[in-house]
Amino acid sequence: MFDLLLILLIIPLAGCLFALTARKNSANAFRVALFTMGTGIFTILRLFATLKMQSEPPHLQYIINWFAKADVNLLLSVDYFSLLLLLGTYVALVIGLVGLSAEIRRQKSLFVLFLYFVWHITGLLLAGDMILFYIFFAGMLIPLFMLIGHDQIKKKSTLYTFFLFNFGGVLLLLIAILIAYKYYSGNLQLHEFVLMKMPKSTNRIVWSGVCLALVSRIPIWPFHYWLSTLGANIKNPLVYIITNLLPLTGLYGFMRFWQLSIAKSILPYMPAVVAVCLVTMFVIALIGIAHKEFLYKLFTYMTIFYLLFLLAEILLSSVLLAGTVQMNIAYSLFIFLIVTSSLVVLDMRMERECAEKKCDYRGALAYMPKRARIFAFFTLVALGLPISAMFWNNFIIISSLFRFSFLIGVMVMTAIGLISVSMLYELYVMRDLKSHIDNEREITDISRESLLFFTVVIVVIILSFFNPLWFVV
Repeated sequence: MFDLLLILLIIPLAGCLFALTARKNSANAFRVALFTMGTGIFTILRLFATLKMQSEPPHLQYIINWFAKADVNLLLSVDYFSLLLLLGTYVALVIGLVGLSAEIRRQKSLFVLFLYFVWHITGLLLAGDMILFYIFFAGMLIPLFMLIGHDQIKKKSTLYTFFLFNFGGVLLLLIAILIAYKYYSGNLQLHEFVLMKMPKSTNRIVWSGVCLALVSRIPIWPFHYWLSTLGANIKNPLVYIITNLLPLTGLYGFMRFWQLSIAKSILPYMPAVVAVCLVTMFVIALIGIAHKEFLYKLFTYMTIFYLLFLLAEILLSSVLLAGTVQMNIAYSLFIFLIVTSSLVVLDMRMERECAEKKCDYRGALAYMPKRARIFAFFTLVALGLPISAMFWNNFIIISSLFRFSFLIGVMVMTAIGLISVSMLYELYVMRDLKSHIDNEREITDISRESLLFFTVVIVVIILSFFNPLWFVV
């Protein structure tokens, strides 16, 4: 039954190969991508059901005999934490697919690259050992770079800088792994990495390399500029969602490497890391207020919450059980990914409608009542409406930060409050009639199919309020 892990890993790669055979200028590649993602979601739900029947701790593994003579076996491994992130990622990407226009759905190369990226992020979240983790951590940069370039970014220099910065992180991780393998024979499981016996100076070098590699994926001030600039120029909702999944890979890496505890050799540097996270949250919240576009404010919001989850992992793992903190983060991230991807799709679709009708983006929601209600719902859920699992688990995380340090709690809540007020104000302006003229009343509202789709998404979010794992039977 555990070969479901291998099947889940193969599904997106097989979909990528099928998409390659699709005719150009047809929607066949899009249909292959949508079917592939649906099959992946079904497989993930089957894994949830299988995991429920396991004894404590719930955990599934699949070993691939790769290089027997050197005792190197590849390990696929999942638990509730990684499965929740997988499911949230897949649902977010399906939302991105549904939000594509008819013209974009005919771009075969887009869906080939998309499925190739999905294969890498699936492999990353399934990886149980260092070799697999590194392969997928490094490999996803190639389709990501090509997907962003596919969207015809104007500032090519920013795209190249972004790639080189992340490629530098890949090299640092490679160096750290090669040094570590000097003291270990065979393949090393991720949770064992922190237990390795190495000289103190070597241990510090290895863990510094690992942490810098993972941090390269998270928009930390002053290096947040490249990702925010790219996001501001991306007009494809699917590519935008994919780009903003990059910080998730860095956050996930920290949680897997620190599954048992934080390495003692880098504990003295953690206060500096916490300070950088808090400064980044404040700086980026102020930048978000200065920008008028809702999509930029959403990027700011996403960055602040990624940093909140990183702070929780650093500060609370020693206070609470590490597994408890990670599950709170997983429950919150599951809804977080769904809500933010829905807002991206709704906002970009509204921008396209405004561009076609040559109307002012400001106040456009006033003549799109159905889209306005759905948009307002997702915005309020993102900002803490007590109707989803994200509310409960963010409340637990933030209250735990207050118990750990009242000052840190206040700083985190101030950053969240700033961006929340900014997003609410932008929502108000987008529904304001004052900026409208009479001929703007012809803006197309949300279609019946999209309305039905987002209604299903809303039901999923509301059910999570009562039980985050309601779909596990």
